[in-house]
Amino acid sequence: MTDYKPSIALVTPLKDEIDNIEKFFNTIGNQTIPIKCLIIVENDSTDGSKEFLSKITSIKNVEHFKVININFEDASYRVGKKYATIINTGFEYIKTCPFYDALDYMGILDCDVFPEIDYYDKLTKFLKSNSKIGISSGLTYTEEGKLHIADPNFVRGNSRLWKTECLKEAGYLIAYTADTVSIALAHLKGWKTETLKSAKVVSREVNVRIANSTNKGYHAYYRGHTLFYVFLKAIYLILAKGKAKMGYEFLAGYMTSMSEKKPRIEDKQVRKYFRYYMFNKLIHKY
Repeated sequence: MTDYKPSIALVTPLKDEIDNIEKFFNTIGNQTIPIKCLIIVENDSTDGSKEFLSKITSIKNVEHFKVININFEDASYRVGKKYATIINTGFEYIKTCPFYDALDYMGILDCDVFPEIDYYDKLTKFLKSNSKIGISSGLTYTEEGKLHIADPNFVRGNSRLWKTECLKEAGYLIAYTADTVSIALAHLKGWKTETLKSAKVVSREVNVRIANSTNKGYHAYYRGHTLFYVFLKAIYLILAKGKAKMGYEFLAGYMTSMSEKKPRIEDKQVRKYFRYYMFNKLIHKY
């Protein structure tokens, strides 16, 4: 057991996870460093998850445990603003806790994501030793041990950790693709984001709950990406990745959103960030 004991608060969104809850709790209980606070935000479960959680009052290795039950008019699973609302509910509760100002780190851990036993030990030491990095996560693997095909340099939303100072400065927006937007918010405040590739989580639900490519096209429009960027990405998907349908739907989703003048993210700084996204990547600004 390490002597380093940072103060960590985690928010877990949960809907219909009865098959994962006990394994999730065991994973938290076996972490090599204690967790100060775990907030589960349960929403619209119909599989017995809500009833199961109502009987749990404490978790091994967790000092403060709380279950918040919320409901939505649309009870179906939705990525995007619904997910962001659930996460924000947990963050807002943590802000009311007496230990909030003493927290070193705040994060998200989905209930179907299982970190290795020293995941938070690795991640907090990595963040502590890199003063400019404000958000980090490890890499996600399948149960078969295969690395998830997503960009290994993108800080994953399902198991990420913020320095509390970064989250306070940058904030958390209820928005589509809130994981991506929160990285932009951190960058705009001068923080860097980086994955720790030696840290590992396993997810049972890799590639199951993913927005389709048409929705991803709208999300690119929503964030403020340019048509040129979206066109190049579509060409990359079609020619380099051999995913013609995905590339076409991505471009079509963007074009339809543009022609219909669908809503875009209200934060003008964030829209500007994504408008110059490709250029800033080329010059390694962020």
